[in-house]
This record gives sequence, C-alpha cells and structure tokens, in this order.
Amino acid sequence: MGLISFLQKIRVKIIPGYYSSNQARSSPFNLDAWEHDTFRATVDAIATHGAKGKVQHVIIDNQTGRTKKVLHGSKIARLLNEKPNELMSGFDFKYRMFANLETTTTAIAYLEYSKNENGKTELSAIYPVDYTSFDFYEVRGGGYAIEFTDYDGHTQDLPLEYCVVLRKFYNYHQAGGDGNAPIYKVLDMSKASDEGFIESLTVSNKVRGIFRNKKSMLDPEDVKKGQAEFAERFKKAAKEGGIVGVDSTEDYTTLNVTPYAANAAQMTAINNRIYTYLRTSEKIVQNTYSEEEGQAWYEGKIEPMWEVFVEAFSKVYFSIHEREYGNRLIMNGGILMGTSIQTRVKVLEATKETGELSTDERRELLGYGPIEGGDTRQISLNYIKDKDQSKYQTGKEEDNNAGTDDTGQEPE
Repeated sequence: MGLISFLQKIRVKIIPGYYSSNQARSSPFNLDAWEHDTFRATVDAIATHGAKGKVQHVIIDNQTGRTKKVLHGSKIARLLNEKPNELMSGFDFKYRMFANLETTTTAIAYLEYSKNENGKTELSAIYPVDYTSFDFYEVRGGGYAIEFTDYDGHTQDLPLEYCVVLRKFYNYHQAGGDGNAPIYKVLDMSKASDEGFIESLTVSNKVRGIFRNKKSMLDPEDVKKGQAEFAERFKKAAKEGGIVGVDSTEDYTTLNVTPYAANAAQMTAINNRIYTYLRTSEKIVQNTYSEEEGQAWYEGKIEPMWEVFVEAFSKVYFSIHEREYGNRLIMNGGILMGTSIQTRVKVLEATKETGELSTDERRELLGYGPIEGGDTRQISLNYIKDKDQSKYQTGKEEDNNAGTDDTGQEPE
C-alpha cells in the first residue's frame, strides 16, 4: 500500500466535538519557519544528527531498570533502522520525524498492521503523517481519533491507538506542542532586513552617482536631456576606455552605497536568536564545534529527542502485558564519532580488558569496517569477582558457612 493510498483506506467514525474542550486542537502552523535559511539549516543539523541514532529492542528488569536481553531480530527495530515504508530508509524516516518535531512541535507517525503469510497480524509499515492542522476526537464505541488536514487540503482520520505522537514545548495544548509562535517575530525581522538589503543592493547596482549641470535656469526637459546624454557617455566609457569626459558646465559625484553595512549586525543578532531558540549553536550548524561543545550539545539536545522518540514508539507498539514483561525500545548512536582520535584511543585503552565494547565497536571508533565474528566481546582473565578469590587462588570454594550451625546462626 502506498504512502498516499494508505491514508485513504483508514477511516474511523468520529463523534462531533472535542473529547475535552478546544485544547484538543493543534497549535497554528507557519511554514515560513522552514523557508528561512538559518532556521532550516539549524533544523537540518538537528535532524541529521538525530537520525544517526540506532533503535534497539531490549528486555529490561523492571525492578532494577537494567537490560537483560537485546532482541536483534525485532520487527519494529528493523523497520525503524532500515525500511519503515516503501518510500523511505530508516535515516529518512527519523530525519523526517525530528524535522517535523522542530518545525511544528508535534510529529506524528502511523503504524500499519497487516496479515502475514501465516495469517498472523503484524506490523508491516510506519508512515510519517504530514499535516497543516489536526484535532483529537472521541470515537463511537470508545477510543480516540486524529483528524488532520494535509498540505493539499484533504482531511483524513486515523485511530489514535495506532498513532505515535512526539511533542515539543508541551505545555498548553493538550493534543500537541504549543507551536513556534515565539520565533515568528524574529523571522519577520529577518524578512524585513533581507528585503531592505535587496532594495539597498538594487540601488547600489543601478545608481552610480550624481550628475550636476552648472548652467543656471535650465528647463526641466533640458535637465533630463543632459542627464540622458551623460548616462550614454558613461555607458560608452565603460565599454571602451573607462574615462568619462565632462566640460566646465558639468560635475559628477560618485556614490558609494554599501548595502551590507546596516544589515550584517542585524542578521547576526537575528540568527543568534534562532540558534538560541532551537538550542543549537552556530558552530554545530557549521560543523566547527569543539569536542566539548559537541558532547554538551548531544547530551542537552539530541539525547532528550531520542528519549522522546523511543518512549512514544514503545507506548504505542507494546501492549501493557509486553511492557510489564520488560519490552522497551532504546536509542543510541555514535556520540564518540565527534570526538578526537586521542579521546577515542583513551576509551579503547580504558575498555580493552573489561569487555564493554565488541571488536566491531572498537574498530568503528577507529573508522574501520566490521569483520566476521566481530560482534564478540573479549574480557581479560586478570579480573574476577571478589567472592571468587579463594577459588581462583586455591581451586577450592570458600566455606561461607564456617563458624555457623545448620540454621545459619553462630554456635554458643
């Protein structure tokens, strides 16, 4: 089923009216933010780094929160990392979701289920939902639906139980994020500054100077005629020699218009406000950040986005029973790939005997590709558990019950 046709197939009957007041409506969306060069470049940096994260399906111990098992053949992890639908790669899908989250403050995805060859219903595709606005409605018989309007003006309904919703600035609107209204004034300022710059540039390219005819009491028509004749001489001189001849009754003053003088400081201030709003520095956008700056940005911006992503998908994909059993999605990526080679070598040295990294993971940090059998971890035998020291030295188990009777109490 295609990315377009799947929306036409999913229809649910909705009860008119919101399920809990007008707050179930999405915030206003302004496409101008995405059309701004600095805003788009910053969102691109965020979405690109965010899309590098890899999704894993794990089983955790609900009491300790520690991972017990990694399910490498998980259907949802494979879809999110490789091919969520027939038109997108895993990178494309994650980029789209993170870009939507930044530009609209609410990103929505739809999980499509179908029957396999064995007649069992399973997840078959994941689609991003593009919209200009959406509302939450209560469905007859129970549950809720999302009614959204796409960019072509078509209205569609999707059952909320199959929709993954990522939110940003989630404070006032119950359905989704609060929108990017605070940055719109800054974008308007940028637009006005750009328009002023273009107008100034046009003037500087067309108006070369001031021509003054010293003859007194000239008729306005004679002034225009003299101006036209001088302009023709100016044009001819530019082609043939670069020297313009004037007589004693004429005077010409060159105008030097610098269109960037008033614009540069304004644009710097405007761009800094956009960077601050999106919590991303100019150095991140231009890939000139230091190791410390990159690490701080990953921890403060990218990792929280990953957490929002996997929690939203885990909530929709796993049943209550599966979550109680410990099924979760986690997301991690090559954070160390932005560090210097010296730092990576230090990490490799610190972990070479403790087995935190597999052979392939260690090779990846050095820029090498995987090898056969590289998913194994090697651990030094020079380290043992403290309770196994006697067995390691003497080959015998330590009698932990010495000095106690068969009830575990010390004898009188």
